[in-house]
Order: sequence, then C-alpha cells, then structure tokens
Amino acid sequence: MPWTCRLPVRLRHSDAAGVIFYPRLFELAQDAYEALIDHLGAPLGPRLEGGGPLLPIAHCEADYLAPIRVGMTLAIEISVVREGKTSFTLGYVFRSEDGAEVARAQTVHVAVEKMGGRPVPLPFGVRRNIATLTGS
Repeated sequence: MPWTCRLPVRLRHSDAAGVIFYPRLFELAQDAYEALIDHLGAPLGPRLEGGGPLLPIAHCEADYLAPIRVGMTLAIEISVVREGKTSFTLGYVFRSEDGAEVARAQTVHVAVEKMGGRPVPLPFGVRRNIATLTGS
C-alpha cells in the first residue's frame, strides 16, 4: 500500500527552461523518504548518531514521463518494490495535481555497518516499517 506526501516544485529544482533539472527528482524523492520515515517514527537523526547500521542508496533510477515545472505540487507515492536479506527497494510515483503520472523512480537501500561499510541483515525496525508499508 503506497504512502503519499505532497511536495512543491521550487525554482531551485529547475533548469533555465523552468523544467525540473533531472537530478532534482531524486532530491524530491529523498524529501518524501525522510517525511515517510518521520511518519513511521524512525527519524534519521537518531539513526545517524547511533551505532546501528546505515541504509545508504546503492542504486537509483528514474523515468521522466512529462514535464515537471516550477509551481507544480507533486503527490509522491512511495511503496516497497522488493525486500531482501540486506536490502530493500522503494518505488516512487510522482503525480501532477490532476493525478497524471509525470515520473517514477526507484532507490535500492542496503543495510551496512556504520564502521567498515559491510552489508548486514536489515534491522528488525526496518523490517517492521517495510511490513507496515506492504500491509503484511
């Protein structure tokens, strides 16, 4: 079951033509991801300060389906695409105000040791949050 937040497209997200500059889509995805983990009660600050594993992005990709312009408000739907032993993949669907799909993206997050960076099993809290999103 996707979780949705709404974010505005600002001037800082655009190129000289007033259309989203391609890497800024990932900034909006990250803002939506942080809003999601705040919503789930797992804010980044304590995770980064603690000694537990980190969840960096190991891969990302996007498809741009229609122009995304300054002033638009996007509904960003986040869902779990895949869950593995040490990683999970999130899917993002970006919709315009009229509900049209204007872009989609995916990010693959890998649980790694804070010191050393070796992959480790996904922590229980992360699996619990994934279950919340998938409804399982």
